[in-house]
Amino acid sequence: MTNGFKIAASGLLLACVASTPAIAKKAPAPVILQTAPVDGGRSLHIIVAQSEIKSDINPSNVAAATGGGLLGGLIGAAIDSARAKKAEELIGPIRAAMADVDGDAMAIDTAKKSFSEMEWFKANPSDAFGKDSSVAGKSAILDAAKTKQVALVEFLYDVSAEFNAVRVVARIEVANTEIPASFKGKGEKRVRWDKLAYSRNVTSIVTFNKAGKDKEANAALLSAENAAPVRKALQVAFANLVPLTQRTMALTADELTLLNNKKNKRTNAAGFIGRPQPAANDRSTLLWDGAFINVEAID
Repeated sequence: MTNGFKIAASGLLLACVASTPAIAKKAPAPVILQTAPVDGGRSLHIIVAQSEIKSDINPSNVAAATGGGLLGGLIGAAIDSARAKKAEELIGPIRAAMADVDGDAMAIDTAKKSFSEMEWFKANPSDAFGKDSSVAGKSAILDAAKTKQVALVEFLYDVSAEFNAVRVVARIEVANTEIPASFKGKGEKRVRWDKLAYSRNVTSIVTFNKAGKDKEANAALLSAENAAPVRKALQVAFANLVPLTQRTMALTADELTLLNNKKNKRTNAAGFIGRPQPAANDRSTLLWDGAFINVEAID
């Protein structure tokens, strides 16, 4: 079964409709944070730019198939537009049924649980929360911080293009608040991917055993009983992020070497490809592809 999410080899790239920010294509070499203490500790700031659940789309490959060019690009754009319009139609009933679901609160709770237990991180899990995920917005967060580093944890959540899975991504970026002289006063450079102290995504996928190949039927299934399947999936997906985030942030250089061992051949789980790792339960498959991707199936 494919779930319809667009994925990239170095992690996971969200291709949501509307203005969902893209995940960085390349991340700086990870710093083992627990061996790099910072005077005064690090603070935590949670970001959820979206206000409702989104639907992913499968981008058209027409441009590539036709060799590119203006015509191929225009045809591809038209197909993507039609797919986005259809996805918006199908997710409408799900959104309406989930009007009382507070995604922001779920993200805040998840981040606090994840970071408050990291003694070595010495974060301050306060109510630092915002909706601005822009470069300027993140730079402003760093300007206002009273610590040397800030962990910017941005959450994104959506339903797959085939309406057979829910995805939640925690995008973790640890940035320095100080503006080096070499930046020439350009504070926004602090959140550029190659200037971050640390950058890693953690992805939690929940698939539906009862979903089939017909996305319209799947959408109806997900919106049934006040969108109960999606409510449950979001709870499971967010909950699974806590141990995954803690494990991700604590990875040592030796562990990273083991995770990237080429003798551990890549496998496919619900359309996601990575090196298999021991999973938390028999319903889940844990993959590593430069970042953890957990796939759990529910009824």
